[in-house]
Amino acid sequence: MNMDSPKSPDSNLLTAQDAARQLRIKKYTVYELIKRGELPSSKVGKQVRISQADIDGYLQASKTGSPRAARRVPADLPSGTEAGLADPARYAAREGDAPALIICGQDMCLELIVNKITGMGIPVLRSYTGCYNSLYALYHGRVTMAACHLWDAQTDDYNYPFIRRLLPGLPAGVVRLAGRTQGLYVKKGNPRGIRDWKDLARPDVRFINREKGCGTRVLLDQKLKLLGLSAADITGYTRESSSHLVCANTVAKGGADAGCGCERGAENFPGLDFIPLQLEWYDFVFRLADRDTPAARAILSYVCSAEFRQDLEVMGGYDVSQTGRYEEF
Repeated sequence: MNMDSPKSPDSNLLTAQDAARQLRIKKYTVYELIKRGELPSSKVGKQVRISQADIDGYLQASKTGSPRAARRVPADLPSGTEAGLADPARYAAREGDAPALIICGQDMCLELIVNKITGMGIPVLRSYTGCYNSLYALYHGRVTMAACHLWDAQTDDYNYPFIRRLLPGLPAGVVRLAGRTQGLYVKKGNPRGIRDWKDLARPDVRFINREKGCGTRVLLDQKLKLLGLSAADITGYTRESSSHLVCANTVAKGGADAGCGCERGAENFPGLDFIPLQLEWYDFVFRLADRDTPAARAILSYVCSAEFRQDLEVMGGYDVSQTGRYEEF
């Protein structure tokens, strides 16, 4: 064997736990950095891998006070002039990058799509804006595709009623990504005996909320209204977490008795139980004017394929019975 042969590129790929040890942080914080676009990552099968070069780059950028990841839109961009939204397209221009595609969304299944199309040479920027504001950004032409899971209490339907209201007169296409289970995070063993939305109003329950504009917050607020409850009835309603992982971690550490989120958000926290309450549908929305672009065609082809359904099943936690369903508005 030639001991001087160069190392395989795979030898420099680290697990999330390896990266956490190097950075002296918790593993869930590594996932948060990846989610916010501050630490680039790759998918090997269903596992996240981070290169040593990207960890070194993150540390170096942190020293200068401007950490960022290539082809990602940070979640904490300066506020724009409308609805508190930043303009990812202008951000890209400032950075000297001109991506063919800007995607809004937080779920890990979007990493499958990003990895697939970047492997085809199509550049991508990610924005982690919540569902409601993502559709608003799509309407104003700031992003190319927006993922959403917005429940409408009046129709008991997902996304389509919001698309009609938030994209008036804008021809849009919608492709269904997958179903997810929404519910409540509670401590292992559920010591407070929490079973449903109404239990959040009990005086012995401390709650941790999600941020305004995200699909989970929209779901919660409508459920409370149907129950005749208000924000004032819930201890901790004004405490906001920026993601499923942050919310789940707060409950796992005892900072709250309950929080809202999807089932996958509880996977990394053995000290949690998850109470399933509702199946939701996660859709990708785009302007019909962009349907025939190489990026949109590549995404639609992949999402509507057996390969994408198989990839989701490998990741686990998704309902693929409607994956690939397509509608136009």
